[in-house]
Amino acid sequence: MDDVTSKVLKSFSQFLSGMETKIKEKGNSSLLASFASPLTGYAFKEKLGVLKKHFERSFYFEKPSDGIAFLGLDEVVVVSENGEGRFAATDKKTREWKVNFVNNWDDFSLEKIPLFLGGMKFSTGHNDDEWQDFDDSSWFIPEILLIDKKDEQFLFYNSVFSPNTSKDSLIKKFTSKLDKLKNLDSASVQNTAPKILSSEGNSPKDKKKWKNLVSEGLEKINENQLEKIVLSRKVELKLSDSPDFNFIITKLRKLYPECYLFNFHRGRSSFFGATPEKLAAFSKGMVEIDALAGSAPRGKTAHEDILLEKELLSDKKNLNEHNIVIDYIKSALTRFSDKVNLENKYSIKKLANIQHIWTKISAGLNSKNIIFILLKELYPTPAICGTPKETALHLIKKMEGYKRGLYSGIIGWFNFEDEGEFAVALRSALYTSNKLIAYAGCGIVSDSDPELEYKETELKLKTIMSLFADENKN
Repeated sequence: MDDVTSKVLKSFSQFLSGMETKIKEKGNSSLLASFASPLTGYAFKEKLGVLKKHFERSFYFEKPSDGIAFLGLDEVVVVSENGEGRFAATDKKTREWKVNFVNNWDDFSLEKIPLFLGGMKFSTGHNDDEWQDFDDSSWFIPEILLIDKKDEQFLFYNSVFSPNTSKDSLIKKFTSKLDKLKNLDSASVQNTAPKILSSEGNSPKDKKKWKNLVSEGLEKINENQLEKIVLSRKVELKLSDSPDFNFIITKLRKLYPECYLFNFHRGRSSFFGATPEKLAAFSKGMVEIDALAGSAPRGKTAHEDILLEKELLSDKKNLNEHNIVIDYIKSALTRFSDKVNLENKYSIKKLANIQHIWTKISAGLNSKNIIFILLKELYPTPAICGTPKETALHLIKKMEGYKRGLYSGIIGWFNFEDEGEFAVALRSALYTSNKLIAYAGCGIVSDSDPELEYKETELKLKTIMSLFADENKN
């Protein structure tokens, strides 16, 4: 990597020289600079377990079927907010950097470059202890960003500096970061999963308690307090060792290529998963949203799989649950678009262990700079909360007995070009303080059956739980 480092540093020096005029034009203002360079021969997707150990904050995001993955390391700008005003406050603080943003991105034919990385919790308010490392809205610009896009690799170095910052000091700091990347010892990767020493949340008593919770939700629906509510449960595992995230992401990549894979690490905590649900993707004045609600298991044979698919598409309960989500999204988009398109209504998204009713929704946006305005209107959708939204949200907080944190929250990225991609953080788990907490939920409507809903959560938990099963350690 020495030759690559030399070329990258030479290009960075030229980039800084070219920025001198812009720096003077900004006067005493601090500049946010993003330097991009092609990169070859650095397989960061194989070093995830090692990188996490050497950086205080990291963020990994991948859509295997699209051939896109990126990794952000350390931070140069942090925008963290708590409380009900988090959407507006995040939007305001991030856009304040736009007027002082310089880059060399136009030197390359790149679109949709991540700048701010992070996520937002399902709800605001005080935290359970395990979520202390993350704020209600937690975004950062990484100092180092590595992108692998359809077999092309790029390195981005982001920095904040004032007119008094010397060129030599910036080059020295960048050199130090490159050396740190180069010298990481990938041989320390475990490439195995730890054993489960004990678990909580899966006992017959826990099952009975959760089914009672579903029955309580059905009572609220029958009393016409709400039309749908999404209830979740969690399972806590004590592991023999800390997880190796290189191993975990590799397994998830193989099993769930159509999902968003993610690992958001900060301090002592790592939140990771493989979610099938796109909340919103923004690009070229358009937004794309997934309606994903209604579930069935996969068949053991191709014939059985098709039969289960047909049953799912004819099931009144699941279609009702799905239509609630579609109607909500269409209504939310009316403020921002004159035309909403349903491109594949009642399709099926098949995953390794489960299949969902799926409708892809898209719309042309009638104004710019509205990412967080739209997200606030859209989130949380009935797919992970219920409807009416405020009633469902209030009851979830009251009934579940714990804070969801980033589970079923927002995970993704955005930049200053009205581009971004956000997923709903499902099929996920938090690792912190030597324990792993896996989450799963399901939508409750008038004709839901508590036993079947419990089985659905078991299917969804399998995404995480199977990573630590003995058969996956070969």
